[in-house]
Parts: sequence; structure tokens; C-alpha cells
Amino acid sequence: MNPTLRGLATDAQTVQMNYPDRMDHLEVLREKIKRLRAEIGQIQELNKQYRLQGRNGAEAQVAHGQRQERLQAIQQDLVQLASLGRKVQSVAEMKERHRSRLHLVKKAS
Repeated sequence: MNPTLRGLATDAQTVQMNYPDRMDHLEVLREKIKRLRAEIGQIQELNKQYRLQGRNGAEAQVAHGQRQERLQAIQQDLVQLASLGRKVQSVAEMKERHRSRLHLVKKAS
């Protein structure tokens, strides 16, 4: 046996992947949404200034177009985050139901 592999489990039943249970995925999503909201606010303010200036040069029009594209990208990000949030919430609910069942089985024993 390769010395670097000695001591490692080879039986698929004994190998486990451990992920941090403590990571709050919903909080990560909330923080991302918070940053996107702040960016939307900045874009809205810049667009307000653009409208108030009246005649806008080519450079201002290009910047305005870039902001519109960014708003569309943010909208797509939010759709993806909403989908991911539903999945995370669903997984969290399944874990909680599983824990509840385990708790009931242990009490019955």
C-alpha cells in the first residue's frame, strides 16, 4: 500500500464528507441581497442625476446604458438567489423534520 494512503478509509460506507453545519446559508443570501439593494440605490441615484441634467452627452448616455445593463444583471442575480433561497430553506426544513423524527425515535427507545 502506498504510504501516503495508509490509514485512509477505503470502504465507501465509512468515508464521509463533512461540510460546515454551522454555515448559515440564508444569512449569506441575505447579505448578498443587501449588497445588491445598495447597488440598486446607487444606480437609481445616478439615473436621477442623469434625468435632471437634461441634455446628456454621449459619455453620459453610454454610462446610463451600462447602468441599465447592470440593473438587468442584478435582476437575473435576484431571480437566481430567490431560487437558491427556496432550495436552502427546503433543505433546512428537511433537516429539521429529520431531526424531529430522530428525537422521537430516541424518546420511544
